[in-house]
Amino acid sequence: MNIGNRTLNLCLSILAFGVLNVHAQKFKKMPEAKLEVSSVEKHIRFLASDELMGRKTGHAGNNSAARYIAEEFRSYGLTSVNEGSYFQEIPFVNNYQPEGSKIVAGAEVLKVNEDYLAMNGTGIQLKDVEKVHIGYAWISEDGTHNDYKDVDVKGKIVVAQIGTPETTGFRDMFAASKRKEELAIENGAIALIEIFTSPVPWGALVRNFGDGSISLKDSNPTNLPRFLMSAKAGKTIGKGVLDIISLDSDAWRQELASSNNVIGFVEGSDPNLRDEYVVLTAHFDHIGFHEIHEEGEDYIFNGARDNAIGVAGLLAAAQSIAAKPAKRSVLFIAYTGEEIGLKGSNYYVQNPLLPLDKCIFNLNIDGAGYNDKTKISGIGIARTGAESEITKAVKAVGLTLIDEPSPEQGLFDRSDNLSMAVKGIPAPSFSPGFTAFDEEIMKYYHKETDEADNLDFTYCTKFCQSYAYAGRLIANMKNAPKWITGDKYEDASKVLYSHK
Repeated sequence: MNIGNRTLNLCLSILAFGVLNVHAQKFKKMPEAKLEVSSVEKHIRFLASDELMGRKTGHAGNNSAARYIAEEFRSYGLTSVNEGSYFQEIPFVNNYQPEGSKIVAGAEVLKVNEDYLAMNGTGIQLKDVEKVHIGYAWISEDGTHNDYKDVDVKGKIVVAQIGTPETTGFRDMFAASKRKEELAIENGAIALIEIFTSPVPWGALVRNFGDGSISLKDSNPTNLPRFLMSAKAGKTIGKGVLDIISLDSDAWRQELASSNNVIGFVEGSDPNLRDEYVVLTAHFDHIGFHEIHEEGEDYIFNGARDNAIGVAGLLAAAQSIAAKPAKRSVLFIAYTGEEIGLKGSNYYVQNPLLPLDKCIFNLNIDGAGYNDKTKISGIGIARTGAESEITKAVKAVGLTLIDEPSPEQGLFDRSDNLSMAVKGIPAPSFSPGFTAFDEEIMKYYHKETDEADNLDFTYCTKFCQSYAYAGRLIANMKNAPKWITGDKYEDASKVLYSHK
């Protein structure tokens, strides 16, 4: 791992302190068990400390957080499912936009990082080249939609809307781009410009894909120059206007980086059920820090709520279930890369360490904070077949479960549970209590103010305790939970579990 000596020494000192103070208490069967507030507070304060610099994926603080979680797993007695290691290494790259890149359309000069972003490819210098607008630049698998039919794009720049006719979600739009590059090459195009029409602000896109952004390493890149252009800039090269443009860009530069999912396993106690497993998950990455800041300014996004609380819940469940195994086996995954597009969880489901068709349920923790300490919020609990167990676990600590408190936010499809759900696994999220995305939530969400010092650790402990109990109850269910009839992920579930 690329950890500087100073950071490494600091982290090793903290870890050594943690190992010497391994929790003496053992969990009994919930709800009688008492999780110590000091244990939860220790986890959160370490993970949200300034020394970890916001746990940004691919950076030293993120790697230190991963090591902390791995050592906690080790101290509880969890076993590895990855050749003796708690880590699943993920190949990432840091991306850097080509300096001096420009697109000239008539009198307009479009600038990289302002009007467009380079998303792939080697350098390219084109002067007065014809462009062709062809819808989405898409051909459907069944051939019923073909934007290239009767269109000559050989030696030309293809301009198209991002996504496909079927895609509606932000991530699905981006997922289609690789195939669109391949189609453009097959039809002889020399570059692809996608116009970004999603309601996501262009500035947010620049922050996520501009200089210093991180993405998964493409093991089979096309190297076709592909550019993503803002809707505003797209009007400059709009259809029917300026059919000739010039493009001058150096190569899209990448540097190798790495980050790890952290994974531990507890075998079930029931010989008839232990071949099945429940997976409990929470992401440990956050958004890092401001590269440029004034002296004395708080520039670190500590991520106490998002998602150090969640990791503390995952560790509480790991310690509880390791001390007294449930009937089914339980896999514990602390994901990296959630904040950059669910990269860690997506990588895991594409490279699972245990068969996905043996996984009966995923209970994920994520959250932006809390505004009601009498509640715990579920995202999709009622859709996924374990509502009674999760409700019981929440009631056991004197709190109330509410499900889908902000349906307009589409939260189910915005966290790591989605990666399991699209494979067919029932996968809701478990979040600290909130009733709406109000000022109390937004005061901390992805803000420098999201620090451990302003948390209620008694409430956080109840949250962690109920999550641990919920995980146990689900792993002990007589029959595996199922999606409710008609859920959009039910068909995927039928395919995944077709052998049963």
